Amino acid sequence: MITKDTPVEEIMQKYDVLAYFLENGISPFSCAGAFPQSLGKLLEIKKVKDPDAFIAGLNAWIDEKERGL
Repeated sequence: MITKDTPVEEIMQKYDVLAYFLENGISPFSCAGAFPQSLGKLLEIKKVKDPDAFIAGLNAWIDEKERGL
């Protein structure tokens, strides 16, 4: 399960989530590759209004993909 403390680099290496990020208007990249800090920090920098909803949606999206839905 992904939390605010999960490193973005880890998320990007472990899951195919680029589409989810882009559909929600968030780029998970920095100039050096995947954002090198936590997901919570990325969402804070990007001024996401409801980071908990973004993370819940991300976990649900990953779950659907893993189950083949």
